[in-house]
Amino acid sequence: MNNKPVVVGLADDQPRALRFAMDEASAFGSPLRVVYAYGVSLRASQFSDLDQDVVEKLRSLGQTVLDDARLFVGKHAPTLSVEYVLSAEAPLDALVLEAANARTLVLGSDDVPWYDRLLRSKIAGYLARNAPCPVVVVPELDPPVSAGGEIVLTLDGDTSGEGSLRMAFEEASARKTVLHVLHCLPPATLASDAAISRSKMSDVLAGWRTAFPEVTVLEGDAVGDVEAAIVRATYHSGLVIVGRPHQHGVPFALLRHVAVKVLTEARCPVAVVPGDYSGSAGH
Repeated sequence: MNNKPVVVGLADDQPRALRFAMDEASAFGSPLRVVYAYGVSLRASQFSDLDQDVVEKLRSLGQTVLDDARLFVGKHAPTLSVEYVLSAEAPLDALVLEAANARTLVLGSDDVPWYDRLLRSKIAGYLARNAPCPVVVVPELDPPVSAGGEIVLTLDGDTSGEGSLRMAFEEASARKTVLHVLHCLPPATLASDAAISRSKMSDVLAGWRTAFPEVTVLEGDAVGDVEAAIVRATYHSGLVIVGRPHQHGVPFALLRHVAVKVLTEARCPVAVVPGDYSGSAGH
């Protein structure tokens, strides 16, 4: 459906992120690129004495991660078209280059909680704000999150819904699962205002239902305690999708009051989607 690759940037042994990327590539008939970047940024290198032995150890560690990934993919998706990339670039530089031609960029969590990485990491934060493709952050949880769960799309007035709507319908169609659209409303929204907003949302969804008749769509409101509703949804979801906000100063849609609880308690991957995401061919 789309010859752009699904790119997964690994920081260590991250089977959940790798599995999500494999499933994504398989669902859309896309090749997979598994990337490990062992380089050090120019700024960091100015404050360290990196001799050749240290660089070689970093490169060797990266090769080990890729070798393990090759075995994992070979076992679980032997027919998938895969390229393994060991980059001497710094991680952010390498992933910026990869994102320019990626269908989706998948990032795993590392030795810090995944939501800390999403909120504080310069790499994930920068890519979530600026990548031209959807960025998915996958928590390394045990037990693993089911990839077969429903797709949840959260919509509100702060984000551009076009790109996230497109990705949500594509994902639900490719994975043959239900799409649950959560319309987030401010606290103390009047019933009359909620009804008007709900009607507008249904009108917007009508066109997408026509384009994707195979997708079963459930609509719901999250009023007041929005974060709790979204967190509950993540416990039985395969993916939660949010749009990138209009304001460039905000990293992504969930970085508001709703953000902290959702990101600290979510149990499934979260995708941040640019408003101009054009999607796959076929619809």
